[in-house]
Amino acid sequence: MKGLLLALGAQLAVGLPANTQSEHLSHAKDEAFPTLTLANITKAGISDINGRSLAGPHLGVDFPDPSIIWGDGSWKTYGTSSNGKRVPVATSSDTFSWTLTGNDALPNPGPWVDQNDKSIWAPDVQKNDAGTYIMYYTARRSGGTHCIGVATSPTALGPFTPKSAPLICNDAGGGVIDASGYDDGVDRWILWKVDGNSLGGATTCQGGAPSGAYKSTPIMIQRMARDALTLLDGPRKILDNEGASNDGVVEAPSLYKIGSGNYILFYSAHCYSSDDYDIEYAFSSTIDGAYTNRGILLRSVDNKGVWGPGGLDLDPNGKSVVFHGRLRANDGGGARQLYSADIVINGRSLSY
Repeated sequence: MKGLLLALGAQLAVGLPANTQSEHLSHAKDEAFPTLTLANITKAGISDINGRSLAGPHLGVDFPDPSIIWGDGSWKTYGTSSNGKRVPVATSSDTFSWTLTGNDALPNPGPWVDQNDKSIWAPDVQKNDAGTYIMYYTARRSGGTHCIGVATSPTALGPFTPKSAPLICNDAGGGVIDASGYDDGVDRWILWKVDGNSLGGATTCQGGAPSGAYKSTPIMIQRMARDALTLLDGPRKILDNEGASNDGVVEAPSLYKIGSGNYILFYSAHCYSSDDYDIEYAFSSTIDGAYTNRGILLRSVDNKGVWGPGGLDLDPNGKSVVFHGRLRANDGGGARQLYSADIVINGRSLSY
């Protein structure tokens, strides 16, 4: 997630009522924190589901786990391997109508990646102080679990050049996925999920039969140097799943700072292939502290015409979000298409 400070009281746009939060989010709401909602939700390339007509080409394709950045004169969004590309890229002038390019931003994921499985998950791109574009991505390491890699490019479309070794691994924890960068104006940070549910346990989101207890799937954060390439200090856990209430899964973190000095952590919960998959949020007064006061931003039952929404990323201006969702209920293997929406933070509410 690209860094930006939003002043509380700034006029931003949004829509779902705070009372849509599910009962399992039992943490008491702190009145110091805003509530979050969404508006003008749009599947990229088609008419707005609320009737808002959009110009531009249709995507109409699988585009999971999108991230967004402004670079080289237009908006770019990058997705999980699909459309014949390891990292597909779409461009936009307004974040609401998108054109799928023919570019593969990461045709070569690096020598450390399993040669029999070069699929890339959830790429995230930001720009460092030297003007170099930095991509964090998830891939399976040869002989091991998923790790987070890093690649660089002088241009936003790439191709990005990978480093020869992964940046972060955790075989004992089940691997690491869903990296996201953040710049608070002083320090840079990287967030990721430890993929504990890949080890099994009680969750349905695994390769085997559920059994035993739920595994930890912590969201981690670690400080980085201003080059966005060098890890500093050590990692800290900032959030974890709540067991049965979210099927033992939290993932896809992205971070944002509001003008009060508090931080919002966006993340997804439940299994990605389930209609229960959703976009949630939590707050902290420190960037690497525990995130509490959880809420739900968007879920299938909100009747927005999106099933299993997840993988939200926020643009650097704090005005638009991108995320993926399916077109039909009970279609866990269906295409996860690109959606965008307006987002507004006005001190008492955050909405899209």
